[in-house]
Amino acid sequence: MRQNNLFIILIILLGLVGGYFYYAQAIVPAISSVPPAPINQNNDSLKQFKTITIGFGILSDKVFSTLSAFGESPVQPGLTGKKDLFAPF
Repeated sequence: MRQNNLFIILIILLGLVGGYFYYAQAIVPAISSVPPAPINQNNDSLKQFKTITIGFGILSDKVFSTLSAFGESPVQPGLTGKKDLFAPF
């Protein structure tokens, strides 16, 4: 009986040691194969957005003027959804 307990403890101990070595080898920090882009300190501000312009030329296009609203506008609220099964009567 004592020998059986010794074998069980030995198997558990070997499993724990084997598991430790398996996870110690498997968990390795990720190394990127592509280096990150260098940060340019001169352009690292919001000053580059001063020159952005928005083109409204699409609004004067003939195709844009043919667009029309589809559906109910404005949307009128109504009763939608399921009935609450757990609500008290």
